[in-house]
Amino acid sequence: ATFAEEGNIFDAASHWKCFLPVFIHVLVVMTMNKLYRRVAEKLTDWENHETTIGHENSLIIKRFLFEAFDAYVILFYLAFFEKDITKLRGELVSVFNVDTFRRLLVECALPLVIQRLGKDKDHLAKMRKKTDSSDASDIDTSTRLTVEAERDEYEQFDDYLEMLIELGYVMLFASAYPLAAFIAIFANYVEYRADAWKLSRVCLRPRAIRTDSVGTWKLLMKVIIWGSALTNCLIFCFTSRQMYQWMPDAFSYDETTGHKSFVAGKGWIVVLTMFGIERALLVAGILITLIVPSVPEDVAQLEERRQFVREKTSQKIRSSSFLKKKMDEGSMGSIGSIVTFGKDA
Repeated sequence: ATFAEEGNIFDAASHWKCFLPVFIHVLVVMTMNKLYRRVAEKLTDWENHETTIGHENSLIIKRFLFEAFDAYVILFYLAFFEKDITKLRGELVSVFNVDTFRRLLVECALPLVIQRLGKDKDHLAKMRKKTDSSDASDIDTSTRLTVEAERDEYEQFDDYLEMLIELGYVMLFASAYPLAAFIAIFANYVEYRADAWKLSRVCLRPRAIRTDSVGTWKLLMKVIIWGSALTNCLIFCFTSRQMYQWMPDAFSYDETTGHKSFVAGKGWIVVLTMFGIERALLVAGILITLIVPSVPEDVAQLEERRQFVREKTSQKIRSSSFLKKKMDEGSMGSIGSIVTFGKDA
């Protein structure tokens, strides 16, 4: 608190000094996440999982729990211990915006600099000088493939984890910072275009694996989404003044300190109303899940038709192969009988 006073290093009234704690917080979180990444990978290796999927799932859970704790612990403290919506909103706005800017800088600007200052162009020039210029197309193809093979591998794990942490900011504290969803949409659009460019120009293209879902990432997203109903209702009731505006008779509010408390005998009504809203949100989510199919009907019909055409085509191929084999056997038999008849004659 002393450092945040006027004239000190973290002066809250300054236009730029007030952001220094946020930058320091983001840097500390990034450093701790990098250190724990090594620890989590080492612990997962020691677990000696039987399959690659089991290894990845264990690593996902370890890293998500640690990074989620780093990202959300201060926000939960301000929301549910101090119950100060002003501090919560200020911290959330600062941390979320700085982290979003940091992601755009690392994911978009940094790969561009690496590509411009990288070794691809120099390597292409050296390869062209060493090769014979008689067949330009073969030279270009070979040099391009050689350069692409020497690129760094594309890291998908960190991208998934960053998107999951961002989803937590948007969903768990939506009532404190509703604008975060629109900022996230814009940032994600820019980032996925940058990732597409990075996959084609900077990094080695990953091996394509056909799968029906994103696995453990989907489970963690469900936990965040369904848990956001409870966290936002708690903020709505206990942290902000929204419930007080709805039910002023159930609260006693001190204008000087900003502290509010329940009126004797009416606290249970507020708590019951809050949990009623939370249960209504859960029921609405369950109904939407049951009513809206995971695969649209037209897509399911097209998939069934594709499977039907594939089966019919395979049957025709098998039948034509069988007939050709029988015809070959029949012709060989006829030739053998003719040869035998000739010998007898």
